Amino acid sequence: MSSIIGQRSGNRGKCAGTCRLPYELINKDENKVVDKGYLLSSKDVCTLDIIPELIQSRAMSFKIEGRMKTPEYVGVVTSIYRKYIDLALSENEYKVDEEDRKKLMQVFNRGGFSTGYIKGKLGKNMMYTKRPNHMGVFLGKVISYNPNRGYIKIKLEDEIDLGDSIRINENSCKTSELMKNKNNIKSAKSNEIVTIGRIKGKINVGDFVYKTVSLKLENEVKQISSKENIKRKAFAKIDIKIGKPVKIEILDLKTSKSANVTGNIVETAEKIGIDEKRIKEQIRKTGGTIFEIEDVEVTLDKNAYISIKEINELRRKAIENLEEELRELISRQTKEIVVEELKVEEKQEQTKVALLLNLIKENYDYTKLTRLDRIYLPVQETILTKNQEKIKEITNIANTYLYMPNIIRDEHKNIIYKKIEDLVKNYNIKGFVVSNLSQIEELKKYNLEMIANYTLNVFNNRTAKELENLNFSTITISPELNEEEIKNIKTNLYKELIVYGRTPLMTSEYCTIGTFKNCTGLCTKGKYVLKDRMNFEFPIYTNRINCNTSIYNSKITSIMWENLKVNSIRIDVLEESIEEINKIIEIHKQNQRLEGQNYTNGNLKKEV
Repeated sequence: MSSIIGQRSGNRGKCAGTCRLPYELINKDENKVVDKGYLLSSKDVCTLDIIPELIQSRAMSFKIEGRMKTPEYVGVVTSIYRKYIDLALSENEYKVDEEDRKKLMQVFNRGGFSTGYIKGKLGKNMMYTKRPNHMGVFLGKVISYNPNRGYIKIKLEDEIDLGDSIRINENSCKTSELMKNKNNIKSAKSNEIVTIGRIKGKINVGDFVYKTVSLKLENEVKQISSKENIKRKAFAKIDIKIGKPVKIEILDLKTSKSANVTGNIVETAEKIGIDEKRIKEQIRKTGGTIFEIEDVEVTLDKNAYISIKEINELRRKAIENLEEELRELISRQTKEIVVEELKVEEKQEQTKVALLLNLIKENYDYTKLTRLDRIYLPVQETILTKNQEKIKEITNIANTYLYMPNIIRDEHKNIIYKKIEDLVKNYNIKGFVVSNLSQIEELKKYNLEMIANYTLNVFNNRTAKELENLNFSTITISPELNEEEIKNIKTNLYKELIVYGRTPLMTSEYCTIGTFKNCTGLCTKGKYVLKDRMNFEFPIYTNRINCNTSIYNSKITSIMWENLKVNSIRIDVLEESIEEINKIIEIHKQNQRLEGQNYTNGNLKKEV
């Protein structure tokens, strides 16, 4: 979705955040907006309450997402999770302090937290559709507002300090004026009635006020951070003898590793020699290095002279050398990666045509389809089809491959694989379009041909080589690639390219249709789209077997393929009639494309 809409690929770590944008949910049959807001924006995950369960699940590492977050966010979240991981591993009772939970809410939350999918489907409870960014902590409601002076009066639900940032509706500002009973104050506690000054914007009595930044919490984090800078204890020795080079040695007390540095010849002072106290002060100035020098032993001739600048330079060099010594103690086992030269004999056969029937229409006469080599039949559709003769009709037209779902959850696994067994037994099934690597193990027992779907992210030659090793016959090139990238894929496998169809932008376990009201099978009672800020409409289709949702592109991809060095072209259809499908096949077989405002080249001419 990010790649096709925002021209930045989430699969390449550059997500444009398309799920954080506002949308309208429209029932096209009634031409009616049924919901609107940030409909794809989920709350952030917070697992603080279930850390003991996560540890028991045998997870070996916890990841904290800090993408585009502040240092304060990182400091608060990591310190709190460290505290509760340690508590969960101790013999003490596991109980979350509400103050810690509030700190997490204060540094960042999108309308609260959820546990994501870890505890099962949460539906609308895992989303917050009113805003996509930091909500802050609820501070209170506006009791009165003086727009002339910019004064708002609120009864506090939480503490506030001068310098905290607040938000009312879309108005954000720092509290530069805080008063109680007309007296200026620096802070106030919960339940107190205060006046905050110099507030501008469209504000009404009853509006909610949120504290988005806590100055006290930020200072607390900075204080913690300064203590986190752990130093290594060291010992220094310096010899300053007239007529001899100055020598300095610094010893790391933990490892007994040391570094020696020699300087210039020590001269006799013209007036007063260097002071031992001053020497120790300069040697101890280790600044931002990893060392803290506990003691300095000085051997010093009377009236000996050396400049402060040279002492500083010798100390710096000694510390650098000692750091290098310590680095050598850290041994990492390196593995040499041998990149084998690819031996490729690209296929030169006539280009074939494959057709994906995303939906099976029971009123269609599929025997009228022409000029096809392959048909891809979604397993879910075969389960939902009431007239099983329709499946026989389709499988007799061309070589038929079962098109696997992107995602098969445990609770639906038996249904899906039992149906596959029946289909292979009763119909002429040539093979499978594999959409997820986990499916290889389940399907290999049939010893049928396997085609790698685009969902395996075929971006380059190495991916193609790995899929060749897994006994695939064909790769479907990712729709995210542009012209040059497609040409650069060299492989012994057949290369298939999707040249027509709406690109599925997102497969979502969360259903925007089923959660704007309580789910009563609404998706079967109308056609729904998401409309974005630019008035583009993205069709939504739900999978009634496992109730996940596919959001399709607003425009239909249609591209010319002849110079892209592919062996097979794939045409994906949804609602197109038999006549339209035949016309689409004919146009694309002739290396033409459909033109107009409803069509797109996809990423073919883009740099993503």
